[in-house]
This record gives sequence, structure tokens and C-alpha cells, in this order.
Amino acid sequence: MAKRRGKRSRRQRRILNPHRKIQQVIEGADFINSMPDEILNHILSFIPIDLAIRTSVLSRRWRHAWCELPCLHLRTTAKGIDQTLLSYRRLKIMSFELCVTHKVTESQFNSWVEFAMSRNVGELSLTGLFFCYETYGFPDCFYLSSSLRQLNLVDFDMLPGCTVSWNFLRRLTLSSCSLYDESIANILSGSPNLETLQLFYCGGLLKRLDLSKSPSLRALEIYGWSQRSGQMEIVAPHIHYLNLKNSDVAPCTLVDVSSLADAILCIGLNRYRPFKAGFQQYADVLQTIVLKMLAKLQNVERLTFCGGYLLQILSLAMLCGVRLPKLKVQSLTVQTNFARSFIPSIARLLQNSPGLKKLEVHATYVSYIKDADLDEYLRISQGLDSDTCWRSKHEVFPTTSRMYSMSDCNDAKMKLLGSFLRLVLRNAKRLEKIVVWLGDSYFSDEQMERLLMVGTLSPNNNVSIEFK
Repeated sequence: MAKRRGKRSRRQRRILNPHRKIQQVIEGADFINSMPDEILNHILSFIPIDLAIRTSVLSRRWRHAWCELPCLHLRTTAKGIDQTLLSYRRLKIMSFELCVTHKVTESQFNSWVEFAMSRNVGELSLTGLFFCYETYGFPDCFYLSSSLRQLNLVDFDMLPGCTVSWNFLRRLTLSSCSLYDESIANILSGSPNLETLQLFYCGGLLKRLDLSKSPSLRALEIYGWSQRSGQMEIVAPHIHYLNLKNSDVAPCTLVDVSSLADAILCIGLNRYRPFKAGFQQYADVLQTIVLKMLAKLQNVERLTFCGGYLLQILSLAMLCGVRLPKLKVQSLTVQTNFARSFIPSIARLLQNSPGLKKLEVHATYVSYIKDADLDEYLRISQGLDSDTCWRSKHEVFPTTSRMYSMSDCNDAKMKLLGSFLRLVLRNAKRLEKIVVWLGDSYFSDEQMERLLMVGTLSPNNNVSIEFK
């Protein structure tokens, strides 16, 4: 009974203290309120600005807390932006992101840019979607900043009206912007410490991207370059990383990338669609462009080929008797399928890379040139028998159309993958590791074990095979 009374008494004590939970909540709130302003600002920076502003009704402590946020990310109407900036107090903004959701005037946008620059912004992101039908020019103060570290611009004509001075800018990202030779030269000369340059789907009349006077620049990324001005020459002797992803094979020409160590190439054939003028008409041009590009990458240590067009064009050149250059690649990544038009180039890349240690294969669907177009070019332009050319060494691999008809047959895909692994081991003598990304393919444990046994066929028996 004593124990029961003891338990009852404790239960009674809990019942007699109904405000205990409320007290705990209050203590928790007091704990948050007692935090330094820097910590409160850090917490509020993880939520959208409109929600941060709403916290001002919680208490006096929170009334002006949002006004000292180090980061302002605004995506609203002109009225909402004006009201927010009017109440903002912090003298230095770490990050300012502005995207208006309705059409605004040039003077309104200028006032917001001037506000950000007056607060010594470190990271600035501006989207000018509502200036797309008129020419907008940034105020001069935008181009004169000693605080900018990162700059991201979307949909602007880059036409500085003064000498650019971004002495501490490290990263510049331009998306859907119009670029010109004189303006980009002005920007680069005014950014002596620039380390990363990203050009995404830009256009304009830029014919030469000369980065030779930017010794700090180490990374260059170009996606979807417009052909409005024809081919663009790239002179970048200091960059170590290049990511070139274009919808056309010809818009960028590599002139000097002598320090390049890591390259990612992904090209398309939008300009050379067979249904427009016929593949034959452009096949020789395409081979020349791709071979010149590959020759500029002879000293690259990490090389990635995305998509199938580039591999097919290299295969075509090989069948026509062209020799591929020797490479110093140590890590090679290819995004491909195992159709016969991709295999000759992969085999030769392995042979011409004697120092290759790692091969990564992404077995997936890729865009490709039709077998009929490749065969027609070999037959008509080169006088070669296409069946003999493709089947002489790689007859185990199917055509592209046959390849995709096998998508639901795991046994056939497993045999094809095994044949591919054997081909790799025959042509890469010093290979240490193979990583295969299977995508949607699924193999049983028994099938996986059989595939892993292929590694024992290597001359040194030390190749590890990993499936993901």
C-alpha cells in the first residue's frame, strides 16, 4: 500500500501542477529570446523573407530581428521590395538575391541595385526577366565594387558604360545574357581575381573569349552557346577545369587550354539535323572539328564524354582511317550505350590512354546518329562496305535500333555488358578500377557474380569492378 500511495502521490503532484508544460514552453521561449542577435539572424536566414518578417509580431525582441538579416532573397512585386528595403537596417549585406515577379521600370530596378551596392553586398544575384523586351543598362555604381565576391546575372545585356572594377570578384555566372567582345574584355580586365566563369545559354556577338590575361581563372563552364555570331574561339591557357555542354558541335573552338586537367564535353547536332540537309554534307566537317578538339585535350588527366554524338563521330573517323591522338588521361568517364557505332572510339580511347587507371561508364540512353546515316556516309562518300566496317572487330555489339529493342531483356543486356567489360580489359592494360552505372537495369545476384568474374580476365588480375 505504501508503494501505491507513493505512486498516487507522485501522480497527484503532477495533477496539482497543471502549468508545468506551459512553464517549460515559456522557458524554451526565454531560451530563444536570450540568444545573441547573430544567432537569431542565422536562424531566420533559413526561412523565406516573408516568413521572417512575420516573426516581428511575436514580441518586442523579435520586432526588428529580421531587419538585421545578413541575407536578403526577394521574389515579389515592386511594392513588396520597396517596403522591405525601407525597413531594412543592416549596413552590410552578405547575400542579396532579387527576382521581380511583375514588370518594373528602369528607375525602380536601378534603385534596388544601388541599395545593394551601397550596403557593400558580397554575393549578388539579379534576374532581369522583365527587361527582356527593352535594353537595360546598370548604373555605374554596379560596375564599381570592392565588396562583390560572387555575381549571378540572368537575362541582361552586358554593356558596361564605364571601366569595370570588381577587384575581389571570385565567381561570375551569366545566364541568358548578351555578350560582346569589348564588354567581356572590360569585365575580365576589371576582375583580376576571378576564379570561376560560368556562361549558361548566353548569346550576343562574342567571337573570342580571351582569358589569357586572367591568371587566377581556374574553371570555365559554357552551356548551350548561341550561334548567332558563329564559332567562338576560347583562349584559356590558365584554366584547370572545362565543362563544355552545347547544343551544337561547332560553336566553340579550343585555341589554347594548355593547363587543362579536367574536361567535360557534351555536344549536340542541332545545326546538322539529317532531315535538314543530310548527314553526309556535314560528316567531314564534324570529324575535323571533333578531332581538333580532342587534340587540344592531350594533356588532360580527367576526361568525360557525355552523350553519344561525339563517340559516334570519332568511330566514323577511325573507320575512315584517321588516327586519334595519344592521351595522358588517368580517369575516363563515358556516357554511352553498347551499340556498335560507339564501340570503336571507346576501344581506341582506351588504347591511346596508356596511363588510364579508372574507367567510369554510365550505361544509359543517349542521343545518337542513326545507323542508316552512318552507313550511307561510309558507302557513298568513302566507298566502304558498312557491314564489313562495323562487324570486322565488334560484331557482338548490336545496332542502335537493336540495342533499344533489348531494353526489357536482362539476359541479353548482361551478355552485352560482359562483352563490353572484356573489350575494356583487352584494350586498357594498366586499368585499376571500372565503375559501371547500370541505371534502370537490374541483375540478379548470380548474374552480378558472373559479371564480377570478368575482372579476372585482366592480365594483372587486379582490376576491381563496381556496379552502381
